[in-house]
Amino acid sequence: MKGESKQTFSRKQLLTAVAGIAVSVAVLGWALYQVDLRKAVDVLGRFGPWWAAPMLLCYLSSFLVRGVRWRLLLQPVETVSWPTSTGVIFSGYMANNLLPLRLGEIVRALVLGQVTSARVEGTLSTIVLERVFDGLVLVGMIALVLASGIGPEAGGVVAYTGAVSALVFVGALFFVVGARLFPRPILSGVRWTLSCVPIIEEERGLDATRSLLRGLKSLALDQRLLAVIGLSAAVWILEGGMFWVGLWAFSLDAGVEAAFLTLAFVNLSILVPSAPGYVGIFQGATILAFGAFGLSEEVALSYSVVVHFLQYVSVTVIGLAVLAAYGVSLTALRRQSMASEYTE
Repeated sequence: MKGESKQTFSRKQLLTAVAGIAVSVAVLGWALYQVDLRKAVDVLGRFGPWWAAPMLLCYLSSFLVRGVRWRLLLQPVETVSWPTSTGVIFSGYMANNLLPLRLGEIVRALVLGQVTSARVEGTLSTIVLERVFDGLVLVGMIALVLASGIGPEAGGVVAYTGAVSALVFVGALFFVVGARLFPRPILSGVRWTLSCVPIIEEERGLDATRSLLRGLKSLALDQRLLAVIGLSAAVWILEGGMFWVGLWAFSLDAGVEAAFLTLAFVNLSILVPSAPGYVGIFQGATILAFGAFGLSEEVALSYSVVVHFLQYVSVTVIGLAVLAAYGVSLTALRRQSMASEYTE
């Protein structure tokens, strides 16, 4: 049992998990410090439960589109049905809500491997592409809203995050394209980087990079690029609909640009290490985004609690139901994903 524990939860993983929880606690503490909790509770009372239905309709509809997009990306790797791709996506999001270390992507690849013959490395390559397209769409949303001129409050951390994210995701796009066209130079570059900056053990890093390059090599996106871009935009427009309906639910005098800026900023912010479910990060990011529109911290906190709660509960329940339908154990998935080379 002792050996198994070491295999499934290394010291590095433990430190990473603790650091994520610490970040969430710190940001949540900052968020609570900013607000008058009594006023926040009063604002929360404005929300009527009937608003939950249209908000969830928008949010869960985005997963149906995610399923179409992922099925398209998976075609060179494995032919899967739309219900399967959609259900497995729910299982991955559920895992991110319940498990540490952002294991949802690994869990998603493992679940798909158990219900189909898809290999983990090829599946992870498609997920990398998903994240690149998602990031580019979210960065584009922030750029469009800031370009529309929403006032001086929009500067600072929101604009800075948009700029940094743009550099990160454009760089990731170039990496993906470069990996498809020039795999050997990419591998040499990773080897040189690991020799200069030993973030992880060199051989382990090179093995993981080789696996990713093999997976990317199997992808032929040329004819499907426009479809993937269009579906990526549709995913975030639908999810943005949830944030927009939420503004109506709280009778807030803010336009659609507030909904989409908040959506984009929150989803880019949760890339920061955090506790499972992004607790704290979600609330802090909403406060900063709402500040760009002159909305109070109390309103932002109450709004974030409702939106976050609806997202967390709906995805977690559906994800657990998917695992039950497939007869897959979440505990076993946790052990497998922690022991995976991709989490080291």
